[in-house]
Amino acid sequence: MAMKSHQSVEPISSHAGNLRRRAEEKLKKELSEKQLSRQSDVGRRLYDQRINQIEIEMLTEEFNKLRQKITSSPPSHSLQDSPERSYFFLNREGQICDAKFPGTSAANANSKKWIGRSLGECGRQGGSELLQACLNGLFESDEKKTCELSFDQEISQNIFGVKLPLYASIEAVADDEKRLCLVVVEDISKRKIAREREESSNTTLAMLNKTIAASSNEIFMFDAQSLSFTFANQRALENLGYTMEELRWLTPADIQAHVFNEEMDNHISYLLSHAQSVRKFRAVHLRRNCSMYPVEIYLQLFERETDSYFIAIAQDTSSQVAAESKLKSIVESADAIIWATGSDSKIEFLSDQVRDILGYNADQFIGTSLVDMIDAGYFHLSDKEKLVEGFRQVAKGGSRVSDVRCRAKQADGSWRWFSVNMTPSRSLDGEVSQIVGVMHDIHAQKLAEEALLQLNQDLDSRVREEIQRNKDKDLLLQRQSRLAAMGEMIGNIAHQWRQPLNSLGLILGDLEDAALYGECDLPYIQTAVGKSKNIIQKMSSTIDDFRHFFRADKSHGPFNLRQVTDECLNLVEAGMKSHNIDIVVKCDHDVVVVGYANEYSQAVMNILSNAREAIVEQNRTDGKIVIEIGEEDGFGVHSVTDNGGGIPSEVLPKIFEPHFTTKEQGVGIGLYMSLISIEKNMRGKINVENVAGGARFSIVMPKS
Repeated sequence: MAMKSHQSVEPISSHAGNLRRRAEEKLKKELSEKQLSRQSDVGRRLYDQRINQIEIEMLTEEFNKLRQKITSSPPSHSLQDSPERSYFFLNREGQICDAKFPGTSAANANSKKWIGRSLGECGRQGGSELLQACLNGLFESDEKKTCELSFDQEISQNIFGVKLPLYASIEAVADDEKRLCLVVVEDISKRKIAREREESSNTTLAMLNKTIAASSNEIFMFDAQSLSFTFANQRALENLGYTMEELRWLTPADIQAHVFNEEMDNHISYLLSHAQSVRKFRAVHLRRNCSMYPVEIYLQLFERETDSYFIAIAQDTSSQVAAESKLKSIVESADAIIWATGSDSKIEFLSDQVRDILGYNADQFIGTSLVDMIDAGYFHLSDKEKLVEGFRQVAKGGSRVSDVRCRAKQADGSWRWFSVNMTPSRSLDGEVSQIVGVMHDIHAQKLAEEALLQLNQDLDSRVREEIQRNKDKDLLLQRQSRLAAMGEMIGNIAHQWRQPLNSLGLILGDLEDAALYGECDLPYIQTAVGKSKNIIQKMSSTIDDFRHFFRADKSHGPFNLRQVTDECLNLVEAGMKSHNIDIVVKCDHDVVVVGYANEYSQAVMNILSNAREAIVEQNRTDGKIVIEIGEEDGFGVHSVTDNGGGIPSEVLPKIFEPHFTTKEQGVGIGLYMSLISIEKNMRGKINVENVAGGARFSIVMPKS
C-alpha cells in the first residue's frame, strides 16, 4: 500500500481561525481599557498567557461538544472508553491532528509523533481509499459515517508505537464548521474472526449437505431404539422408490429381503453392545415395486446424551455383482491356471483349469502355501529360487512380476512348462493384501523354442561354413586379381622394354658392321658397351619400379593424389604412346588423402588399363584420357575420363560385380577388387557414369 508522505500539521487550535480573536474579546470584557493601556512587559506576558489559557478552555469546550455530538448519535456499539477503542481527530485531508488511546499511557505520552500522519497508512490493501471515501461523505453531510477497516499491525506498531486492531469498526462525526472530525476505532477482531469461522462452518456444512445429497451411495439415518428412519438422501429415495414422508413410517427390516432381516438384527445388536463401532456386510434391498438389488452396507452407531442413532451407507453393487459374474465366466473360459494368495503365500483361490491342464483337484491346494507346494515337488526344484524371489518381490516390493518360466509336475509325473505372472492387490492402507497369479501353458512354445534353438545352432554352423567358403572365394579372387595384375605388369614391362631392346639391337648391328669394315677398334667397342650398359640399367630400373608398385604394402596413412598419378603414368606411358593415346592431367594444387597408397595405385592402374582397352576397341587414332584432381566438401576427388565410347546402359549397373566382364578373355575381378579396396578398406566411394563420347570413373576419398 502506498504510504502518504508526512506533512507538518499545525496544532488543532490554529484550525479555528477566529479562536484567538474570540479569546481576546473575552479577555477585554474582563479588563478595563485603562488596565489594558497601562500594561508593562511583564503585564503583556501575563496577558498572552491568559489569552492562551482562554484558548485552551474554548478548545476543550469545543472537543467536549464534538464528543457529545458523536455520543448522542445512534451508535452501533457503546462508546464508553475502553482498551478496545482509540480516538483520532482528523482534518478534511485525513491527517491526524490529535489521538487518544484509553488504557495505553505510553501511546498517549508520545501522541505528538501521530500528528500529521494519515490513519490510512496502516490500512491493508484498499484501506486508505475506503477511509478517505468515508471522510468525504462525512464532511459533505451532517450524518455520522461508519465503515470497517483492516489494519497492518506491524506497520501501525512502527508508526504509532501501538498495534491498531486487525479488524476495526470505524465511526466518525464532523464538527459544526466541517473542519475536523472525530474518528472512533473499535477493535472487532474477535467478532470478525468468529463471524468468518461461522460463515466457513456454514459453508462447509452446506457443502457437506450437497455432497450427501449428490452422493452415488444410499445414506440413511434411523433411531437406535425405534429403528424408524429419520433421514435418507436423494439417491436412497430414488433407488427404493419411496418419498421421505413414506420412509419415516418404515424400518430397515421393511427394505431388506426377508432372508437378511435376521442378519441385520444381529449387526444392530452387536453395535449396541459396543463390541465394535462399525460393521460391514452385504444385503439385498427391496424396492417399493418389490424388485431387489444387492448392496454393501457400512453401519455405524452414534450416541449422544439424549439419544442414539445409526448411520448406514449402502452401495449399490449390482454392477459389481455383474462384473464378478462376468469375471468368473472369463476365469472359467481362460486357457490358463489362475490363483490368488494372501500376503502369507497361502492359496485362497485356484481355478478349475488346474484339473484340465495338470490333472489335479483345485480344492486339495486351498490353504497350502506356495513354498510348501514347491517343497512337495509340485514345481521343479531348479525353478524354486526364481519362483520364491518373484513372490517375495511382489509381496514386499509391491511390483508386478512377469514371465517367470518354471516347470510344474502333472498328475502323471511328467513336467510341463508354464509362464507365471504375479500382480499385487493393495488394501486401503497401501499394503499388499493379496497376490494374483496367472500360469500360462507354454509347453508347446518351449518345445518349439528348443527346436528353434537347435535349428539356430545348425544354422550357425552353416553360416560359419558359408563364411569360410566366402573367405576362400575372396582369397581366390585376390589370387586371380594378382595374376591379372601380373599379366598387366608383364604387358607394361613389354611396352617399356620394347624401345630399349630395339636400341640394343641397333648397337649390336652397328658393332657387326664396324667389324666387317675394319672400323671396330677399342674406343668404338667401349662406346657401344657404355651405351648398352645404360640401356640395360634403364630396363632394370623399370623392373624395380613395377616390383615396388605391386608389392603388398598395408601401411595406412596419408598420400598425395598427384604423386600416385605420376607413378601410375610412368608405368603405362609406353603402352599409351604405342596406341596414340594422349594423357592430360589437371591439378591446381596437391590433395592429400588417407588410405593405403599401393592399393589405391592399383585401383587407378586398373581404371587406366580399362580406358586404354576401350579406346583401342574403338580403333580411335585420337585417343585421350583426362585425369582431374581436386577436392569437394572436405573430400579428395580423383576422376579419369576417356573418349572410348562409354559403357552400354544395360552393362553399367553390373561392372563392379565379381566375375562380370565384357572381354573375351577377361576374368571380371579388376573393378570388383577396386571397389572393395576403395569402399571397404579405405571408406571411400567409387562410381562410374557415361559422359559425352566416353566414360568417367570418380573416386572420392577422405582428406588427411
